[in-house]
Amino acid sequence: MVQQLSNNKMKFSVTIIFLIVLANGFAQTKNIKVYVFAAEECPVSIYMTKSLATISDSYKNNADFYLVFPLKSSTGKTANNFKTKNKLTNFFITVDAKQTLTKKLGAKITPEVVVANEADSVLYRGRINDAYLAPGKRRHIYSNNDLADALALITAQKQVPVPWKPAVGCYITFNKK
Repeated sequence: MVQQLSNNKMKFSVTIIFLIVLANGFAQTKNIKVYVFAAEECPVSIYMTKSLATISDSYKNNADFYLVFPLKSSTGKTANNFKTKNKLTNFFITVDAKQTLTKKLGAKITPEVVVANEADSVLYRGRINDAYLAPGKRRHIYSNNDLADALALITAQKQVPVPWKPAVGCYITFNKK
């Protein structure tokens, strides 16, 4: 009788601990989405991957990160190769060949970042950093980490000052209707 009671207490304790862990997981749901519009062959997209990996490591507990591939030529295989080759382990992949998400969020350049809340209201749109002055004109040392600064403000529940610096990179060619 004593042994059975102890087993029941242990099962009850394990159940309570599981429910607490489960509840804490739900309490910490991420309500920030970081969409990075990228192209597999865009030199600026490729260059920015190291910064993106660092930023996603810093904010992976606060935001979900998505690599969005808006080109008709992108496939799950090419997108996954880009993610793997560039060590973007914290990112989900979205192939947006029909450009529905791209148009919805207003992206026009790769790499361009859109940070949104749960309702897809845009909290920040623009560049990752100021490493590129223009396509093909890269700085060796850059000083502004726009995406990291924006995420720091957003996670502190502050507004990102406008105007946002526009992204520099490769233009997205939109599909004809």
